[in-house]
Amino acid sequence: MTNKSYTHLSWGIAVVAAIAGILSTVAVTAGDSAGRVNLMYLVLLYVVVPLFSLLLLALFSALKKPPLLVGALARLSLWPSSWRDALPELKRERRFQPWLFCQSQKAMLSFNLGCLVSFITLLLFNDLSFVWRSTLLTAEDIYPFLAVIAGPWAFIDSAQPALELLVSTRDSRLVAHPTGGAGYGLWWKFLVASQLCYGILPRLLLLWLANYRFNALPAQPVDAVMPVTAPLVNRSPEAPALVQVKRVESCSAMSQPYCLVLWADLPQSLVDEVTEQMGLPEQTFQVGPHGEMDQELAAEADPRSKLVLVAAWEPPLGELNDFLQQGHGALMPLDWRDNAFTQVSALHLDEWRRFCHALEQWQLLQLDNPRLDEESK
Repeated sequence: MTNKSYTHLSWGIAVVAAIAGILSTVAVTAGDSAGRVNLMYLVLLYVVVPLFSLLLLALFSALKKPPLLVGALARLSLWPSSWRDALPELKRERRFQPWLFCQSQKAMLSFNLGCLVSFITLLLFNDLSFVWRSTLLTAEDIYPFLAVIAGPWAFIDSAQPALELLVSTRDSRLVAHPTGGAGYGLWWKFLVASQLCYGILPRLLLLWLANYRFNALPAQPVDAVMPVTAPLVNRSPEAPALVQVKRVESCSAMSQPYCLVLWADLPQSLVDEVTEQMGLPEQTFQVGPHGEMDQELAAEADPRSKLVLVAAWEPPLGELNDFLQQGHGALMPLDWRDNAFTQVSALHLDEWRRFCHALEQWQLLQLDNPRLDEESK
């Protein structure tokens, strides 16, 4: 079921990207009142944008950062909740970032395919006249740039830029043109070759590599890859001290009024289940990797006590520590599956106990759920 869910989400994002590609080409080829299309805008869309996206991909890969745009698209509320619920499962299996990388290639390939299909369709049903305009540049200035672009398909003479064609297709009020303008449509082969070379073929190769990497990863939970050791509380005296976990039912951890901070991408139904036990918060902030920067700044400046909900399987990082240093309250690690809370594993809980030990102004809470207690027995 989960496999189908993230597959549906993957194709949903691909369809959105393809529609964006179609609309981009339609917008750029709309032309002026005389039906003339600016060649330089198409070069920007079909060559510069794909190359820039490949440069960003290399940068994100070097920094080991996930693609931000695809991650944001995957969390949009327009998708069915069953599709979005597959994301925590991928994180739990430690396959979320490889999936994002794979999906980013699929989305960009879909975008470029949308551009290509819409461009060919417009060629079939419209008489496009390609011209270029510039106040500062001449045909001699632009020709070397286009010649470098066309280098990969130098063996196709008809798709190569020509200086004479550049001169004849310049659109300027200061230059008189011969009547007819038969050469205005000759740029289409160059533009189609540009899309195939810079938009389609590199993404096909990267998508194949990304799919291979993703499918080669075992779908195992985080617990399965952690070393099996004795509980941390029974280790040698040199083991780090762990903070005590308090059950919600046995303590009055939250001093009213309090603010709810969602550091995890928690379904709303589960947020409501937490607030039923803790009481309604005065304000809710969505912060962290799944939130907004302005909300994070507002939460840091808020002097009220906070209840921070985190995903138990996501290791605590420095960004969360920096946020917690600015306030006080309680931290609650949670685990869930299929819109229902599940028992937090001992290994995950020990990690959060060690993390909270140095945070004297924060308590570590465990959600009181009788159903989970019965399952644990």
